[in-house]
Amino acid sequence: MLDLSFNYLIPFDEDDLIRLGIEKDGGYIVSKKSLAKGHFLLSFGMSNEWSFEEDFIKYDSRNLVNIYDHTVGLNNLLFGFYKSIKRIFYFKSSFKNIFNKTKELLKYLKLQKSKIRHYKNKISTDKLPLSKSLGESILESNYSGKMMLKVDIEGDEFEVLNNINLYSEKIHTLIVEFHQLDINLIKFEKLIKEIQRKYYIVHIHGNNHTGCKNEFPKTLEITFLNNQDFFKGNKQTKFNFPIDKLDFPNLQYAKDIEIKFQKE
Repeated sequence: MLDLSFNYLIPFDEDDLIRLGIEKDGGYIVSKKSLAKGHFLLSFGMSNEWSFEEDFIKYDSRNLVNIYDHTVGLNNLLFGFYKSIKRIFYFKSSFKNIFNKTKELLKYLKLQKSKIRHYKNKISTDKLPLSKSLGESILESNYSGKMMLKVDIEGDEFEVLNNINLYSEKIHTLIVEFHQLDINLIKFEKLIKEIQRKYYIVHIHGNNHTGCKNEFPKTLEITFLNNQDFFKGNKQTKFNFPIDKLDFPNLQYAKDIEIKFQKE
């Protein structure tokens, strides 16, 4: 059971939560109300898994996605495919690996013809030529309404979301995977409490890939909704997570992380 000091993370009740994406690492929890609020998803981070974005597109034919990841591209995938073939002659690869690399390559080629637009930019505040800030990516979307933002950028979220509240008039839903919380806990708490000035937590899930320290997940997925758009005096009645049939272990064949809050 978590210490009382973590009670600032207790989610507020929402009765319409659903999962988008696969039932392992890559799927996230959203509210149906937020899916009805707008038709644009801004997504930071994709790697080789974008089932969340694909399900967002399938949910409503009007939906569009801009996804940013500087580590993914056709050249990277072609090189990975070539490398997997080359390594088989040294018994360092397998036909299964080649098959998986082929699937990744074909999936990416298919992506280029979909409603998901991939930008090979790093989301950062460093002002380098290939970097874009949160504000710049919002402007680039050219979307006039409010949007959903998903962030999974392996630790850079603390820098990128530092001024997230400046964009609360543009972002109705925020989904973030927070990383390295065993060393970033003070920074994490400060950022969460700042976000909570404009947003409230509706879901929380520990990523079992990285385990826990002192019963607290080292990697944590959190879904926030915009207070102004959605909050209706919601109560906090759920203190134990994960939620059956909604949450699934990120690492499929390992036990999911249990999060238990204390009632004050």
